[in-house]
Amino acid sequence: MLLQCHGAAGQYNAQPSQHNWNRPMGLSKLAAGCLLFLCSLVQAEPNRTLYLLRQGHFQSAIENYEQHVFETGKHDYQILQQIGLTLIELGWKCSDPEIKLLSLFGAGISAHDQAQHLLEDAIRANDPRFQLAALNFLSKNYTDDSSRFLNLAMKSDFLPIRLEAVFHMAQKQHPKTAYQIESLMQKVPPEVLPLFPQLLGASGDRDSMIMLRRLMSHPLLAVRLEAILSAARAGRDDLLPEIRGISSHHQIEEQEAAAVAIGLLKDEESVKRLTELKQSKAKNVQIASLQALYRMGREDAALPLIEMARQGNLFAISVLSELNQSENTLYELCCTEDLNIRINAALSLLERRDPRCLQTLLELFLRDPRDLALSQTHSAGKGLAAYKIVPSAQQNFESTPLLYEQTLNLKEAALQKTLELPEKDFFAFARLLFDTRQNDLIPALTHLLEECRSPGAVEILKTYREQIGAPLIRYWCNLALYRMKEEGPYTPTLKFWVKEYQFHDMIQFRPMLPWKMRSANASQYQLTPQETSRLLVETYESLVQLQDEEGIALILEAIKSGNRKNRYALAGLLIRAAN
Repeated sequence: MLLQCHGAAGQYNAQPSQHNWNRPMGLSKLAAGCLLFLCSLVQAEPNRTLYLLRQGHFQSAIENYEQHVFETGKHDYQILQQIGLTLIELGWKCSDPEIKLLSLFGAGISAHDQAQHLLEDAIRANDPRFQLAALNFLSKNYTDDSSRFLNLAMKSDFLPIRLEAVFHMAQKQHPKTAYQIESLMQKVPPEVLPLFPQLLGASGDRDSMIMLRRLMSHPLLAVRLEAILSAARAGRDDLLPEIRGISSHHQIEEQEAAAVAIGLLKDEESVKRLTELKQSKAKNVQIASLQALYRMGREDAALPLIEMARQGNLFAISVLSELNQSENTLYELCCTEDLNIRINAALSLLERRDPRCLQTLLELFLRDPRDLALSQTHSAGKGLAAYKIVPSAQQNFESTPLLYEQTLNLKEAALQKTLELPEKDFFAFARLLFDTRQNDLIPALTHLLEECRSPGAVEILKTYREQIGAPLIRYWCNLALYRMKEEGPYTPTLKFWVKEYQFHDMIQFRPMLPWKMRSANASQYQLTPQETSRLLVETYESLVQLQDEEGIALILEAIKSGNRKNRYALAGLLIRAAN
């Protein structure tokens, strides 16, 4: 439209009538009017973009903006933000729940003040999916408004939402955490009560500690155990008098929990009691007391722990990860026939930074006909942990999707630890994972190599960027090299891939892990583990973070012509790119 008007004006001025040629004052007025008209058209282009968006003409709107950029020679970042905000608003008003959820994703990822009200609307909505998504983003970008929204979420009709909200309040040490916990505890069934001590421990204020002390004498054993352990994990040595008293109780579960707590708090006054407890008939109490003594410098506690580990006690094997010179024993256990013993020994050996663990860990990391998953198990007193192998994982994933998340989370945590091994061993392990195409671990592996940034890591990424028959591996390696700003054809390849896959569903939300299993390094967007989806999101994010103007053009192209549902999530990235 603008080009046509410029053309018309050019023709008019190029061929003026003789009558007008002799009237300079009239010509001046006419020229001034034309100029004002043309200027008003230039100013109207961005506004027309927003008008077209609100009318649902997405393709025309983006084309209109692209024409504006072509004519001005630059992006208008204010208009880009308005495009993103308008799209998010439109998506939230849509009746399709999936589009509403994707709009919340866009609002959350944008971290823009003008998008915050959508998160508030989501919390007020009577739908736990929207409330949970909003809480996830509010917890990542904590502000005074976030504090108000968390209080609002405590009024939800859905118990899981109130629990999630109070969890985030505790993590942020909100001043009303203790009050909200006390109120909520009156309304939940008994089986939920053991969740609260860890929240009080994380909150850490005076009122929370008063409640935590009170819960140590709660009628339910599970609540008492969690209260003891939460106090110790929070470093609350002011609660040691109560813990010492509990160590003298007759219930073995309480004895174990108290022994673990004493070890964590390194209470020298309790050494005599620990010496008594290590003679207990209950193996878990023996292990907990010996572990506590070892933590306080009593190295003679190591021998009985090693002996119990050799007898196949999984909790003792796990404790050996803390013992100096336990490596040879753990390696021997890696060679036994029992798979659970082998895996626990290998994980403990990994903690000792001994590369001999890798051969056994391959059984866990590499897919084979046994189809193994991994779950964590706890002792009777909840103070000791070990791992159990779950065979036929795919069948179990279908009935319990959370098992997949737990297994992947544990594998990624173990993979992170391999970075602490000698470099040559880590690189050999990385090559093996690439060669065997362990696709669920490729994102984490490329991140580790990117973090490593050594010449050897760069060489591996460049090698597998060319791997034939493994497009997912090629593109993850390409993305890592792009983010590392290595010289090479990585930018064109990245942009080609984005154009190829812009029609793919970009975002789905994953099951939430239990609080204790959540990692601070985990993806803050809780995205689907689907291979292409995760890569697509990280690619767009990388283009935005590196402030790539061509990246903005790609996002606009995807909004205009790609998967229609993706545009609402991409709107959030567009807002971030324009900041």
